[in-house]
Amino acid sequence: MHQWQTTRIGVLGDFAYVVDTAWRIVQGEVMYRDFVLPHSPLTFHVQATLMKLFGFSYRLTVWYCTVVNVAYVLLTYRLLRLLLPPWSAVGLCAPLVWLAPHCIYPHPFYDPDACLLMLLNLSLLHWVTMRPVSGGVTLLCGMTTVLPALAKQNVGYPYVALVGVWVMWWGWLRELWGGGEGEDGGRGARWFMYGLVGGGLAVLGWLGATCGVENYVYWVFVSASRRLARLTIGETYGDGLKWAQGLLLVGGWWLWRVGGVVAGVRLARVGAVLLVGPFVGVVALVFLTRLIFPDLFDHPVLWLWLPVMLLALAAGVWRGRGSVQEASPVTAMLPWLCLTVTFCAFLSQTHTGSSYGIWALFFLMLGCGLSGLPEGSYRAGVTWVVAALMMVGGMSYVQRNVRLRYVDQSCDRIQTAVSGPLSGLAVCAPYLSDFAELVTFAEERIPPEDRVACIPQEEPFYVMTGRRNPLRVVVFDRTANP
Repeated sequence: MHQWQTTRIGVLGDFAYVVDTAWRIVQGEVMYRDFVLPHSPLTFHVQATLMKLFGFSYRLTVWYCTVVNVAYVLLTYRLLRLLLPPWSAVGLCAPLVWLAPHCIYPHPFYDPDACLLMLLNLSLLHWVTMRPVSGGVTLLCGMTTVLPALAKQNVGYPYVALVGVWVMWWGWLRELWGGGEGEDGGRGARWFMYGLVGGGLAVLGWLGATCGVENYVYWVFVSASRRLARLTIGETYGDGLKWAQGLLLVGGWWLWRVGGVVAGVRLARVGAVLLVGPFVGVVALVFLTRLIFPDLFDHPVLWLWLPVMLLALAAGVWRGRGSVQEASPVTAMLPWLCLTVTFCAFLSQTHTGSSYGIWALFFLMLGCGLSGLPEGSYRAGVTWVVAALMMVGGMSYVQRNVRLRYVDQSCDRIQTAVSGPLSGLAVCAPYLSDFAELVTFAEERIPPEDRVACIPQEEPFYVMTGRRNPLRVVVFDRTANP
């Protein structure tokens, strides 16, 4: 699906931001010290490494995004299998064919990278807690926990803190995690915490030896905090319809769990109808808004984030009241972890802009809720109905490119580069031909050793021409340079 998306739309400014930043790193510049950047470093260093190994090519970044999508879906399935039977997990993963991050947004970016690393670390954490493994493997698992923080700060650092606290509580305080057969409880947790602390110290050492910890803290936290949405909870989640959907979803879930018969009515059936209701309503609104409000800013499928977050809260409270002695620490932690990370992700651009990279957490929260219902074909059928409705909603969301509404999509035709490093890039006319004219002019008229300031830097000028950016600012845009 991502390969198809790249033939429909490209985001020249965002793509330039990533690859021109990576190009500065390839040339030996150090972020935060030599040029300003209010984002965590991992995504840019990954792209710089790919450039060093294979050279610059748009098709290379396309395949990188495709691989991220595939790994993203497989890891989501792996975690859903901890909650649900195989076919139910497949059903909840089906909408990710459309809602995997790079199907929505076609270029490398830090939100998908951060979520992918969280999914990978959670899968590894479950593996080392449920099987007898060596201390070195557990140590490695602890070290990889810090990687999401290097991809995106407002979700990565809360993730690291929550996992660390949870492992300490699970392994040390409750002594439910040993290091293997015959070993004392808590041994595995100690090895994990050694790895977590060691990984954190290694990151601090690397930052201090390259850019300086003070520079990193200033640009990644102090400066970047200026671009937060700064909306109150009421402004972000205060829409009455969203709360009504959430109460309907949680109420249906509770009635299904209670079961029984009241006045000749089976509560489980009523609960199932109420649980499916918000998803049916959203799909109906998808078609209505397409006919009546074609330019609606907020796509209806995004309205389901708050209801599913409330469902995860209810599922977490229910699991906390029950016995989790035999459960994996990952399954016990999932509803709280997904809820916390989602809340932190929405601090920057709320659910309308920040959800494209974390749809896996949406389906994991949904899986946490469904796993608390009585097993059987009834639950499996509802799971597949919900998955089918989300598939329809996701198709509309991606097909209309709602997340990319800031990109000019008013043109009559799409231009696609057919040769050179940008081969395969498709953008709205006439931006690509204008950029090609700019590059040709610079190569013919400006000597390679001359400095060129390309403003506002919304095209990959420097990586395309091999020139060095003389300015400390990467992009003249408030979200990238607050």
